[in-house]
Amino acid sequence: MVRAESPIHPETSASTTHEVEEPAALFARVRPQRFRPFGLAVVAGYLALGVVPFWSLLPNLSSALFGSPKYSGMGADSVLAMWFLAWVPHALAHGLDPFFSAAIFAPHGVNLAQKTESPFLGLLTAPLALIMGPIARANVLMVLAMPISASAAFIVLGKWRVWGPAAALGGLIYGFSPYAMGQSLGHLVLAFTPIPPFIALTVVAIVRRQGSPARLGIQLGLLIAIQYLCEPEIMVTTLIITVWVLACFFVARPDQRARLMRTLLRPVATAAAVAGVLLLYPIGMLIAGPQHYSGAAQPLTNIYHNDIMSFLTPGRLQLTSLGLRLPDLPLNSTWSAGATSEAGGYIGIPLLAIAVYVAWRSRRSGRMQLAVAAVVGAALLSLGPVLALGGHPTSIPLPFVIFNHLPFFDNILPVRFSLEMFAGLAAVLAFGLDDLRRNARVTEDPDGGSSRRRAAAIVVITTVVLVVTWLPRWPYPTQPNLSLPAAVRAVIPSGQPIAVTYPYASRVAPDAMLWQANDDFVFRLLGGYAAHPGANGRLTTQPVITTQDQLSTDLFTQGVLAEFGRPVQLTNSPKEREVVRRSLAATNARLVIVDRSYVGSSLVIHLFTQVLGSPTAESDNFLVWVLHRDAA
Repeated sequence: MVRAESPIHPETSASTTHEVEEPAALFARVRPQRFRPFGLAVVAGYLALGVVPFWSLLPNLSSALFGSPKYSGMGADSVLAMWFLAWVPHALAHGLDPFFSAAIFAPHGVNLAQKTESPFLGLLTAPLALIMGPIARANVLMVLAMPISASAAFIVLGKWRVWGPAAALGGLIYGFSPYAMGQSLGHLVLAFTPIPPFIALTVVAIVRRQGSPARLGIQLGLLIAIQYLCEPEIMVTTLIITVWVLACFFVARPDQRARLMRTLLRPVATAAAVAGVLLLYPIGMLIAGPQHYSGAAQPLTNIYHNDIMSFLTPGRLQLTSLGLRLPDLPLNSTWSAGATSEAGGYIGIPLLAIAVYVAWRSRRSGRMQLAVAAVVGAALLSLGPVLALGGHPTSIPLPFVIFNHLPFFDNILPVRFSLEMFAGLAAVLAFGLDDLRRNARVTEDPDGGSSRRRAAAIVVITTVVLVVTWLPRWPYPTQPNLSLPAAVRAVIPSGQPIAVTYPYASRVAPDAMLWQANDDFVFRLLGGYAAHPGANGRLTTQPVITTQDQLSTDLFTQGVLAEFGRPVQLTNSPKEREVVRRSLAATNARLVIVDRSYVGSSLVIHLFTQVLGSPTAESDNFLVWVLHRDAA
């Protein structure tokens, strides 16, 4: 066994799996060759694959929206993602705060810094607003999310001089993992993950001293800020795993600690300063902005974590079971796969076996050791605060519990660490296959033919394994994009009046947020779906109506909401009519919009007709009443 006594410089030959690489050589290879035709073909393949789950959406980019209530209420989350994308260019065009909006939960508004659905993506797609509506922009981003993420991983692996097919496979695993498939049901900002690979690339360049410390620090700070403005949770989980991997190196290589500390000090300080300046306002709004809620978004113990069996048992999105089935447990059990979009931990026994094989062969490679550390650390944290097995919690505490005692870390959902787990898994397989092929130069075959054929065979086998074991239920269902008819839009008064809608805007029925975003926020909503403070200051996503009459609250949050298709039974009594009049006046509502395609609408229409008279306008399934200021 040979141990390298000094760093291997980029111009030297690659180390074998029998060497222990120094830190500067962990990713140091010869200067990357440019495989432009191959690279373009790989990216084109990713794009083609990314179209498949949204095939039914492509002809209807403006008349349908990704996400469906069929999958654990993903319809509401996709509407929320679209709404945020629409709000950012609207706010910038009208001189409004992109991190606060009075368009929903009127008149108090909502602190968007606490529910950051990617102001960066809203800004990035703002120029497209000239030719596309908000629905089409959101759909295009979702279709591109997995291919762009896969391409980012492929590019980074290529810059580390990983063999092309191995890098392509690594990009496929990262961008189209079960985690990404699940989040693509409705969580745009969690499926759009091209930034973490470039954060890893920058950190490696810092460790290798490959560039100016100041430049690399600025680059890292910008990437951190961009990721925060895409999705803060991913930024935090990425940094946690980065720190974990560096800590593993510190423990394993005590002789390199001082050097690495000196190497990291200036770039990290620069990155912290750059990110701090760029994020000062959004973080200030998060901590102390108007309408901010207090406490954690989720309790420490929740269903959104992996189970030991999650790594081996296909989720509800996979077509192939391999003889393993999810246990028949309720959705509120500890088996996180009960929530389809969050069943992101599945690796599968065949792929896991291949990963273990290549990791063992390259066990003395420094980069492989770091990749394995990332997989193990992320998988462990994804299990949550307490170990669960087969849907049942045990009494064994896990490291995730420490985040409950750290500010800004207590909002992380454990299962979201699956992203970093698959990033590490992609690196394990890419590095292992690259090592297998490169070892041909020092084996008994002078031409390396046998080892290259073996590496190529494993790439093919791994790809087949991915297709068989990860094959999802594509294409995904979509939901219709309901826009208000022109006749209804024409009578909406100027001045962004407050509107009461049926169904009432909420997580259960966010349709009104679609109407609002499609019409460039010409009216405000009494309700909405977003995180905001409830009566006790803690997080809620339910509307909070400030009225003095319980019947009024029922009418505006349950009766007009028609939650789960069971509206409050209206009797059209004089008391009900009086409550509606008082409530409209108290909320300063000037607009009532009813979609009569919803169950129970006839009762609501009759009640508003009795109170307000005939509708101002009626078209298709919509009726609208416009109230004068003294009409209520």
